[in-house]
Amino acid sequence: MTEQKCFVFRQENCVGCDACTVACQAGKDMNEFITLRDVSQGEKPNNQGRDVAVFLSQSCHHCEEPVCVAKCPAGAMFKRDDGIVYIDDATCIGCGMCKMSCPYDAPKVDPGRGILSKCDMCKDKLDAGEKPFCVSGCPVQVLDVMDLSEAMALPGASLSGDGHSDLGTGPTTVFIKLRE
Repeated sequence: MTEQKCFVFRQENCVGCDACTVACQAGKDMNEFITLRDVSQGEKPNNQGRDVAVFLSQSCHHCEEPVCVAKCPAGAMFKRDDGIVYIDDATCIGCGMCKMSCPYDAPKVDPGRGILSKCDMCKDKLDAGEKPFCVSGCPVQVLDVMDLSEAMALPGASLSGDGHSDLGTGPTTVFIKLRE
């Protein structure tokens, strides 16, 4: 097995512009009502006690133990040797079991196609040596994809971030923690 791929999110630099979401939608030619990456905003007190905006950009976490794969009755969900979790569109029956089982709400119903869609880390682009649309579309370069062991060696690396925690599936997104 090759090394587990993961997203790296430099949370301290995210400005909440949604460019990653737009780049994904445009690059994947998605329905305008479906987003495979979402940006949300919260607040956190800084070291002077003032609340500051905190942004969270997240998609599928390509979990170590993806419940969605185990719960798919059609066998349409797969985890590659490099850890990327994806849906085989030709096999998906649109039942929504993957969506119901995912604690992060990563699979999305695509009403136009009658099946589900989720972030596949732009596996075809990665296989060709390119970056995913969300990574290349971010103007402040807060997203990246790398091997999990390499990502965990970065300063401030953690598998939990402000607004995100492990809900029992072993999410592999690596967060670079906010500066205190």
